[in-house]
Amino acid sequence: MQQIKKIIEKLRATSYLTASIDANDKLKDIRLLNNGMKYSEQLLKHWQQTHTLDKEAVVKFMDINVYDYDHSIHRYNFINTAEFQNRIKHLRDTGKIILKSIQTIYADKTSIDPTLKRVLLVTDVIHPAKGLNIFFNAQRSSKIWWMRFSADPSRYLLEPYNFNAASESHIVPGTQAVAIKSQFPYAIYTVEDITCIPFNGTAASTNDIKELTNVDSCQTKNITPGVIRSVIDLHAAATAIIFDSVCNERENTLLLHRKLAPYQCAVTCFHRGINLTDLEDLTTHIHFILERAGLRLLNETQIFTKSQDELDAELEKCDNLGIPYTLIIRDSTLKNGLLKLRSRDTTLEETIHISDLPDYLLQIFNS
Repeated sequence: MQQIKKIIEKLRATSYLTASIDANDKLKDIRLLNNGMKYSEQLLKHWQQTHTLDKEAVVKFMDINVYDYDHSIHRYNFINTAEFQNRIKHLRDTGKIILKSIQTIYADKTSIDPTLKRVLLVTDVIHPAKGLNIFFNAQRSSKIWWMRFSADPSRYLLEPYNFNAASESHIVPGTQAVAIKSQFPYAIYTVEDITCIPFNGTAASTNDIKELTNVDSCQTKNITPGVIRSVIDLHAAATAIIFDSVCNERENTLLLHRKLAPYQCAVTCFHRGINLTDLEDLTTHIHFILERAGLRLLNETQIFTKSQDELDAELEKCDNLGIPYTLIIRDSTLKNGLLKLRSRDTTLEETIHISDLPDYLLQIFNS
């Protein structure tokens, strides 16, 4: 109880998320704050670039706004929904077999408050022959995809979906589903649902699926085309990874993955009262060239310290925010062009030359 209270206080103080605890010691009213929203934006971008159920397929994107959606029902019955029919028509018109879409679900049609909406990242694959193969491969590859971002990969588990609570009339025979979950002492979060529904020719979008998959040819070969869907609740998944990053042995460090951290680098100056004007100009210049190179920097363009204690305090703030690297400029940098690059994960510093910026940092974050 005390542990989770401390975690929430820490995440609230660093503007990642806020939450409350009910009478049964369960988390409720979880809401992403400014830095948490920025993190979810990076997770969304990474999903667009790297998360694909079928690596061989060309991906098509679309955005959808929805006001009436129940994923718990649509999970095993989505092929008969109007929303899925629109997706199939889109795939048929574009000649693709895979569609990734960002689906925004509003709790209130009249509100633009981001806290009153859910964002689902949905991937649909329609394949004439490899449906089950893609489904089973997706379980492994998607779990690994989530584990890469985790400070503790052992938190992730695959759990078969229990259809007992569902009406059997809504379930196509042969339907299979799993959930990828992140497990904590105080909560379990579902980060991704993956469902495979064999197409039996009774779906509302029958004609479109036939045209897309050449289903008649498949049936002569005793092959059942598969419809595979992955669903990620963006804010729930971001919440799980943020909780994971704060649950580590280092009390004042948020171990966010370097590719997803809202801020990748901070620029600090340890001036000791010497050459302050020149160091201010140099610090501003370095901040500018890193930002222009596309690195996400802490908004404070000038972090100046004149003692080791002040510098240590600033580095601790950067660790609390989950910033993977901090550049430290000293008065000696003006003479020899050398500065320090401190790693959040190891707390070690390496010496680099100013001429290596920003290429050296970009190589780190792109590796």
